[in-house]
Amino acid sequence: MYPSHPMSRLFAPESVAVVGASSTPGKLGNSVVRNLVRGAYEGRMWAVNRDGGPIEGIDGATSILKVPGGADVAMIVVPAAAVPGAIRDCAASGVKYAIIGASGFAELGTPEGAARQHEIMEIARTSGLRVIGPNTNGIYSASSKLSLGYNAAHAEPGKVGPISFISHSGALFDGVARRVRALGAGLNRFIPVGNEADLNMLDFLEFLITDPETSVIGLIMEGVTDGKRLRTLASEARNAGKRIFVLKLGRSEAGAEAALAHSSRMAGAARSYDALFKACGIGSVSTVEALAGACVLATLGRSNADADEPVLCISSSGAGGALLVDTAGDRGIAVVSGPDHGFPAGAGRDLRAIPSAAAIRHPVDLGSVGDWSLLNDVLAHLEARGVGGPMVAFAHGAASEAMSNALHQALKARRARVDAPLLILAPGGLGTALEVRYAADGIPVFYDTACAFESLQANLGPRALSDGGGTPLDSDRQRQVSSRLDRAGSPIISEVESALILSRMGIPVVESIPAAAAVDAVLAAQRIGYPVVLKAIVPHVAHKNAAGLVRVGVADEQALLRAHAELTKAISRHGDGVVVVQKMHKARIEVILGLIREPDIGHFLLFGLGGLLAEQINESVLVALPADPAAVEAEISASRLGAILRSAVGERGDARISEIVDSLMSLQALAAEQGNRIVSAEINPMLVAEDACIAVDALIITDNYDARGERISA
Repeated sequence: MYPSHPMSRLFAPESVAVVGASSTPGKLGNSVVRNLVRGAYEGRMWAVNRDGGPIEGIDGATSILKVPGGADVAMIVVPAAAVPGAIRDCAASGVKYAIIGASGFAELGTPEGAARQHEIMEIARTSGLRVIGPNTNGIYSASSKLSLGYNAAHAEPGKVGPISFISHSGALFDGVARRVRALGAGLNRFIPVGNEADLNMLDFLEFLITDPETSVIGLIMEGVTDGKRLRTLASEARNAGKRIFVLKLGRSEAGAEAALAHSSRMAGAARSYDALFKACGIGSVSTVEALAGACVLATLGRSNADADEPVLCISSSGAGGALLVDTAGDRGIAVVSGPDHGFPAGAGRDLRAIPSAAAIRHPVDLGSVGDWSLLNDVLAHLEARGVGGPMVAFAHGAASEAMSNALHQALKARRARVDAPLLILAPGGLGTALEVRYAADGIPVFYDTACAFESLQANLGPRALSDGGGTPLDSDRQRQVSSRLDRAGSPIISEVESALILSRMGIPVVESIPAAAAVDAVLAAQRIGYPVVLKAIVPHVAHKNAAGLVRVGVADEQALLRAHAELTKAISRHGDGVVVVQKMHKARIEVILGLIREPDIGHFLLFGLGGLLAEQINESVLVALPADPAAVEAEISASRLGAILRSAVGERGDARISEIVDSLMSLQALAAEQGNRIVSAEINPMLVAEDACIAVDALIITDNYDARGERISA
């Protein structure tokens, strides 16, 4: 079917074998055979079982080695201990793809499970056999009538459509498939990847992007092992006119609390994935229902509606209209607005020509229209004035069949004229017959308000961020940075060394003057001027404030001598360290800038508020790398944090944001040059005044990698 892609044989095989087939109802081996037959698969089928007899009307064999002509795909449903032997036989018989339904492998977290998975993969690698799973419940491919698995949904083949799912959870197949079909759409493929011992989610995503029968892809994801590849594939999907939506599982931030750098705690894996999805232009949702809803809406409107295009709301009641507008506002979704009864200029005048019961305003209350058959004229007038974007209609059981029919006909006509998402929110339902008619016309009916708006919002964005990247380090500075990292001798780079490295990167950093003796501190303070800050730089202590190693606002020599003595005593308790003197700068606001590496998915830039505001406003702007400086500046400027900064600094706020972006681009250059060696680099805080920004504390944390991303031996 897709000769250009090697996975074509998996989803449109000429022959299939079920290894471990059973004639006993209730056993997985029987369910797989029954589902295969019930799905009306048209290729050759074989039931491999100990007795070798036919099962559910398909031919049997005692071993896959005895299947005439072999099989393209084998579904293995034997106990885990017997899987290695089955894999050997599949490899020897020329099977191209083996789907392992058994559990009892690496997912157990035991040495025995890991060893068993390693064994089957060694067999597969030496033979060229490709493996799906283990610990998967099979695949579904509607266009080839292949229902090869034991999930309940495998037994319910339904309408064929353009939506395909890849999932780290096979158990969610049933729920997402039923929701898609309930909304009137069809399913193409469902691929639960299991342990991903061989083929993984991104391998299947690459295939679906080439699949002409898939236009919308849903991901049910625990995580990915290659964020850069996901971003590349997302770009290829956009170029192919396909949408991707994701439900990210496991969003707990518990692990982030243990992070050493404050910026890493502010980011966390969940927020990092959100930033990655945003950079990719992947719509993210929080429930199975919203994932199904988002995918269905994407099949019914243009591939990516403009995120700035306002939503038109109409309702069969005034309260329903208020609910639509309020919910949209709560989610930050723009609705139609303007000076003319809530419409753009001129639209209200046009609508006054319609013989309605009252003035028509936005949200459109059908009660004000009076005769619901006039709704089509209302919508056509609005489209002529440019109000032709996404639309939500609130509906309840109408007083008469004629009113229901009038609403249906108006929405059907609008759906035919306007290529934008259109949905109905009907919390109480509209009755089976009417809902079937809406579904047939490509107008999904949602019962849940939150699900409806989350599905819509996912379709209104996000736009993929530009990845232009920053200016790389020149070779001399690169050598200096690498040399200082090499000499550090600890994964926690001291504040003095971190500051020197970041200053080499072009980031404005306050001067730190070492003062081993009190007289050195006095001379330093006399040179730079009071007030000053004294810090004790102690190896392996990342957070000096928490350890009592900072004295701020030192205003005169007497206070300086006292502070120096206290910090010298503190250093003696830690065994080693040095006191440094810094100029104390005034600021309108403190901010945190960070570079964070999340395992597998890459580096991210972070911007947040510092000081007390960091605790009060637990927000951050997080951008996946590589990032274009204009995109980063736009993200900060559009955020609540950007608004707070501009308010604090005044009319020079935009200039200060540009300087912050310059520093973030320098952090990006550090990541580009040093790769996975950089776990995090943090400026906390950077002081922002009206006329300048300056970093007064820095922390770089490294891993045991060199600049090429190769491990350095101990």
